[in-house]
Amino acid sequence: MSAAVELRITGRTRIAGLIGWPVSHTLSPAMHNAAFAGMGIDAVYLPLGIQPRFIKRLLATLQDMGSLGVNVTIPYKEKVISLVNECVSGAVDIGAVNTIVFKKDRLIGYNTDGLGFLTSLKGRFKPREKNAILLGGGGAGRAVAVSLLKAGVAHLTIAELDGIRLRKLIADVNMLGYRNVQGVKPAAPELQERLWETGLLVNATPLGLKPDDPLPLPRAWMPRGICVMDLVYGRQLTTFLKIAQQRGNQIIPGWHMLLNQGIESFRLWTGKKPPIEIMRRALIKAGGLKDF
Repeated sequence: MSAAVELRITGRTRIAGLIGWPVSHTLSPAMHNAAFAGMGIDAVYLPLGIQPRFIKRLLATLQDMGSLGVNVTIPYKEKVISLVNECVSGAVDIGAVNTIVFKKDRLIGYNTDGLGFLTSLKGRFKPREKNAILLGGGGAGRAVAVSLLKAGVAHLTIAELDGIRLRKLIADVNMLGYRNVQGVKPAAPELQERLWETGLLVNATPLGLKPDDPLPLPRAWMPRGICVMDLVYGRQLTTFLKIAQQRGNQIIPGWHMLLNQGIESFRLWTGKKPPIEIMRRALIKAGGLKDF
């Protein structure tokens, strides 16, 4: 980072950050701190790893300090809904919050994951009237599911190991009026059948965060000639995306969604037009990332 956009901490510096457990892998601080510095905003973005029993206390403390807001990641996107004063419609439909804005005595919950996901698809995949498969029904998975259904997919298959979580997600999207959705177990024959009919495959499970994680689906099941996105990101391609690339698929690394949801979070916190290129360069540099 050049001296012109050096991050400085003053007595008036306001706080933003990321709440999750763990947060050691996050690249969000580099992206947002570069944006604050580049825009001349006296604020700092911090990783705030927090255990579940302390979340409510942390949010109250940050609010008392006049903080800008926070992002929320695994495993708290669904849990913090009960801790905010208000959720905007997008977060209500998704059933998960990934961005909180502090406004005086109120905590407002948003979900920028859905917009970040759809923005990442632009120029690569048009969801309308296409089949899609989603692996994982957690907080990020819920955002992907609702966004794809609103974008007009012909059929969505959701593979989730947790039966209770899967049934709740299916029930929730049915309540929104979407019936073109099917829930399956990750190893179910129905999933393998659907894989040969899909145009988009998205991994929204945390599998891939650790080097020894298993694949989110059997290697032999990876189809060909489709678009494959992995919400997990890192310096190297995940094994999931490497296999997809070897099969001749168009791939989208997870940092694209990280960037695009972060752009919208920055807009919500500051009310200013985000410096997109500054954020993109900082993210790529911090993570040693490559585009594909």
